[in-house]
Amino acid sequence: MTAHELPEDTPVRMPYADPPPDAPAADRRFYRLRAPHVDKASVPVTVRVTPDADLYVAVGAGRRRMYLTPAEAWALWRCLSEAVASTGEPPEWIRVHIRPTTR
Repeated sequence: MTAHELPEDTPVRMPYADPPPDAPAADRRFYRLRAPHVDKASVPVTVRVTPDADLYVAVGAGRRRMYLTPAEAWALWRCLSEAVASTGEPPEWIRVHIRPTTR
């Protein structure tokens, strides 16, 4: 293995998000994904990015909401990605590319 190759058991990282198609850079962007649920069809997860404002995270149709500064969001991303990766292989439904929307 060379210095640039990763071991086969390295978790797959999702690519960085694309900018919204045909949207001005100053617009809010929403990133959404629905997670499977045992008792219901799915649970919505949404992150709203507004220029010069905190990020807004909503899980479960807005029942659980949180505002995060970009620094807090990066720290959460790092901790959460390591914690979730320790639970095993990512499920197939997560292997999607999320395209941001403006609404």
